[in-house]
Amino acid sequence: MEYWGEKGASNGMITGAKGTVYAGDYENNSIRKMLPNGIMETIAYDPRILWRDTFSIGPDQYLYVILTQLHLQARFHSRKDLGQKPYSLLHMKID
Repeated sequence: MEYWGEKGASNGMITGAKGTVYAGDYENNSIRKMLPNGIMETIAYDPRILWRDTFSIGPDQYLYVILTQLHLQARFHSRKDLGQKPYSLLHMKID
């Protein structure tokens, strides 16, 4: 194991072909990438990016991310679902 640096809380991550790690940052409604040299950058921010979860990289070099709003589900709020449908699938070109 090797320490790469601070990342923040997240759910979901994936590593690209060049060693870049893509991860959610649910505290800041963003998606971040960490380069192999340890530099971390925010690559997407939007207040609507709520609880990004499953990450996938397609053969087209797009990063696909599902927004589940898990933290708003009924089991966390006295059986009341606070999620706002429809849930979302995002994609963005990566290098």
